[in-house]
Amino acid sequence: MDQNNESTSNTSESKTDAPLFRWGYWIVLALCGIASATAFLPLFPVDWWWVRIGDFPRVQLLIFYLVLLPALFPFRKKKTTIIASIVLGVGIGIQLFWIFPYLPIAPHEVEWAQANDPNSRLRILSANVYQENQNSGALLELIRQVQPDVIVLCEVNERWIRELTPLEEMYSYHLTHPLENTYGIALYTNLTVEEAQVRAMVKQEIPSIDAQIKLPSGQKVRLFAVHPNPPRPGEDTTKRDGELVLVGREVSNDQSAIVLGDLNDVGWSRTTNLFQEVSDLLDPRKGRGLYPTYDATSSIWRYPLDYLFHSEDFRVIEIRILPEIGSDHFPLLLELSHEPEASASQEAPHLDAGDQEDASEAVDKARKSN
Repeated sequence: MDQNNESTSNTSESKTDAPLFRWGYWIVLALCGIASATAFLPLFPVDWWWVRIGDFPRVQLLIFYLVLLPALFPFRKKKTTIIASIVLGVGIGIQLFWIFPYLPIAPHEVEWAQANDPNSRLRILSANVYQENQNSGALLELIRQVQPDVIVLCEVNERWIRELTPLEEMYSYHLTHPLENTYGIALYTNLTVEEAQVRAMVKQEIPSIDAQIKLPSGQKVRLFAVHPNPPRPGEDTTKRDGELVLVGREVSNDQSAIVLGDLNDVGWSRTTNLFQEVSDLLDPRKGRGLYPTYDATSSIWRYPLDYLFHSEDFRVIEIRILPEIGSDHFPLLLELSHEPEASASQEAPHLDAGDQEDASEAVDKARKSN
């Protein structure tokens, strides 16, 4: 009996000493180290692009952690494996903490519409058309199908504006600012526009549209269309963060306001959270789903980059991602109902003293970076 136990022990030791076992152990441990970095680095309040880019793939990283965790089981007798399991578990908790508000099991930040007044409804289509996209016909056909009251388009250049000429016949008002740097922007609507202008909040080459529109009910709504630059190698998020804070400050005192466009950020990032606190606007996605609009060319690496935020006096009728139009973004459709009484039952996140300081710092850094 003792000989059998000794034989089993020797076999077990030989397995753990096998080169394949050792290599597998170090590979899994290295992957755990990388996973830990992707979970903890984005917690640092810095605007370095290589840190902030970790805000985007939280869903994909969560799946990666969940797949990696069982891979530690064969090495469970090692002390470092226990530590790696704990750290990975914390990483899973971190990712769940950030994305939970957008899961269908979370509470709605914006209630479903209760009124049925067509004069108080606002149907909006927002799309990043992708400047190099040649399929303008797909966008025009989609617009004919969904018939939005307001259209906001990003990445339009002179060619796009020419090809979208039919919209000028379909919509009584249009404000276009085509550029060849992928930051052109355009607004089309049949609603009354009392005033509208193209503004550069941080950088002249990255414009926004600031408009005052009026619903058929007579309610005035401030509409701010934005497209800040994204984090990418060699370019930190300084300008993006500062622009979103500035826009948030602009609309914070408006009774009715909407901010929309390609934010080049995800809703669960510290920047977008700060924007909501500064602007006093609500996010209708919370409690309803992620609604990823980018990358339309990938079935794995998709993130919600195109957003619409609105003031507390709106409720949501419909929100959905529209079919692809040849762009790397899916169009986003939202229909809102203006219901002033909603302000009593739904509330935007509050801005505390610490966040106020962060907001001022973001604006100062963005202005100094020019």
